[in-house]
Amino acid sequence: MPSLDDLARAFAAVSSFQLLIGLLLAVAIVMLIADWRVSLLALAGQYILVAILLSTLIPLQIAAVRMIAGGLVATMFYITARRVKGSRRQRSPSDPPVLEEPIRSGVFWMNMPFRIIALALVALSVIALSGQFVLLNAPTLFWVTGLWLAMGGLVTIALTRDALKLGMGLLFFTSGFGIIYLSIDSSLLVYGLLVVSDLVIALAVSHIASVPAQMEGRRRGEL
Repeated sequence: MPSLDDLARAFAAVSSFQLLIGLLLAVAIVMLIADWRVSLLALAGQYILVAILLSTLIPLQIAAVRMIAGGLVATMFYITARRVKGSRRQRSPSDPPVLEEPIRSGVFWMNMPFRIIALALVALSVIALSGQFVLLNAPTLFWVTGLWLAMGGLVTIALTRDALKLGMGLLFFTSGFGIIYLSIDSSLLVYGLLVVSDLVIALAVSHIASVPAQMEGRRRGEL
């Protein structure tokens, strides 16, 4: 198991530019790609990058807590997604017909061109806001990445019909809010509340997403 020194060296090897590009890609992947596996990897990567970013504001061992929470969230979402997909594959011939998997896996009610337009509007809004407003003494990197995650999360929430994607949007929003707030006031109480809220959101979303699978199981006589 890596020590804190190993973790500190790994975090220090990541540049600000790499952090920015990684967080930009994480939001873009969740907004544009329907595959839950790819989106889940983007969510996990976002937690790691946010932990690296926050480690410049708060002690490393405390920043690493968010990365651990991200691992728990990703694990809950993975188990839920596998359960839901497995339930769909186990349908009997007598069950009512459902939409084909490629259609069910569609995340947004809009098609790809509109998703790209929405992503571009978010990017333009972040550029405009970061250029016009300076939030107290918040560093530019924190202000830009916080806005990007928060606004990208809100747009994802607005466009998705999938419970897991909705949860990812909420988690991106809390990450963005946390970056902006902690760059102004390094309150460990608020940081702890954000970590707890992420776990609560993940539990609630996992339960909501698994309800259809539980209902199908009851119809087949499962416990």
